[in-house]
Amino acid sequence: MNGQRLDLKGLTCYYLAFAASAPGRRLFLLGLSFLILLSLYFIGQLQLPSAAIQLFEDANINPHRPSSPGVEGAGVDIDSPADPPASSHFPPHYSDALKLSLTSSSPKLSDPWAPLSLSECLFGMPSYYAPCAARRMQDVTVEYAEELIYPDFEIREPYFARSEHRLKWRIFAQTCPDYIPRATALDSGWVQYRGQSGQNFVFHNVRYSVNFGLDSWSPKSCMAPQVETSSMESLSEPLTANSTVIIAASPDSWSFQHFLDRVTHTLAQGRHLSSSLPHVLTGRRPHVRTVQELWAKMGYTEDHLLHSTSHVEASTLIFACRAVLIHPWLSLKSLESFGIYHQETSKARNKLVYMSRSAGGPISNGGRKVVNEEEVLRGIKTFLAQRGRGEELVMFNHQNFEDVTELFSWFSENVIAVIGPHGGAMINHRWARPQTLVLEFMPTTRIATMIYEEAAILSQTYATLMIEPTSPGGTDMLVDVDDVVSLLDKHLGVVGEDPLRKSYFWRTPGLGFR
Repeated sequence: MNGQRLDLKGLTCYYLAFAASAPGRRLFLLGLSFLILLSLYFIGQLQLPSAAIQLFEDANINPHRPSSPGVEGAGVDIDSPADPPASSHFPPHYSDALKLSLTSSSPKLSDPWAPLSLSECLFGMPSYYAPCAARRMQDVTVEYAEELIYPDFEIREPYFARSEHRLKWRIFAQTCPDYIPRATALDSGWVQYRGQSGQNFVFHNVRYSVNFGLDSWSPKSCMAPQVETSSMESLSEPLTANSTVIIAASPDSWSFQHFLDRVTHTLAQGRHLSSSLPHVLTGRRPHVRTVQELWAKMGYTEDHLLHSTSHVEASTLIFACRAVLIHPWLSLKSLESFGIYHQETSKARNKLVYMSRSAGGPISNGGRKVVNEEEVLRGIKTFLAQRGRGEELVMFNHQNFEDVTELFSWFSENVIAVIGPHGGAMINHRWARPQTLVLEFMPTTRIATMIYEEAAILSQTYATLMIEPTSPGGTDMLVDVDDVVSLLDKHLGVVGEDPLRKSYFWRTPGLGFR
């Protein structure tokens, strides 16, 4: 072209106008125009008009993405893998870690529920997915980032003694702002959990400062919606010692209940990213012996726990605080970390365990007492005697067990039902086997789903009584004995349909659905 610049924009317009004015030769001329322009592109001379670039981008905006605020018709930024910074090329051992953790010689119950790990920022991927978000973290070194897409599932709604109890529960399930975000729909007696995802990040040579109150119910604490990575700072000098730390600073991490439903889930989601046992940044030291023993059961001795520390420096820091609260993979993995592998039911079980909030020592979180508890206990004993199957009602007392190993074993080998008012002691149902009946007394002034969700996920049979409290605004209950006996008669020792199943819109036999 003898050093002269070709006006390709004008040439493009000329060819297109000419083709349009000659209908008989339209197809031929358009094809010729395309070949000429393509040739010029490959010799490095083509500059596409900005309007054509915008047309291409508009046509490829993900239709499922929301629009940017204040700009009509504009799409949210979509990251593409073109020219990623060096930090986004993650070490292969991280990207293989989840897969390797699932391919052991002895398959586990949690394996089929494992999430899909996305560790590469691909075209069309939302910019807030972990691999794409990591590309914008310019002030720290991100060794690895993965978005975990959890498989959808559904659990059967509770069993009820009366239709009005079912109605009260359904109204709660479809209006409670804390429950709706994860339990997305109630369809034909099954509660659906869809669209859940988690994120893991691995940072190198950083200082992490806690920007919320440890053990507080802050919107920025672990597993809360606004938990941030912005408090990470790169260290100017590399650490001389190799240290791996995982963050597990969730609310009330010292308590029995929230250690189980939050701390264990954070650890389960991020544990595969460390080949050795990491240190854990968590809240204050637990004063409950059971929680101390659960830490040890998972292999974390006291020298691996960083209690109530406002900041930590680590050569490798695993941030798994964006973990899911309710999912089979995390619940089952947590049990497996304690050495509990329930594969089947046991016919030898004959103990019904009653969890009292009236008898025994003081309760840190009072209320929810059964005011006619003696009557309820007599009614259960009379029913068991008439049933004549050698079953026995026992009152739970954690002091009867030397340690959690003995507690786990006793529940697994003996317990056929767990009964009582809503409270922390009911959480011990987790140590029992599948098909165990869990019967919970629930005051309508304080409805909660944690026992229900966990029992169903563990394939246990869950039933509940929805009870109006004895005083306005209170939580103490007068339990109908006939309702208790009715549910025991229908469900005690009965092996029914599994209350947990996978959920998918295309439920065809060819995809494995019935």
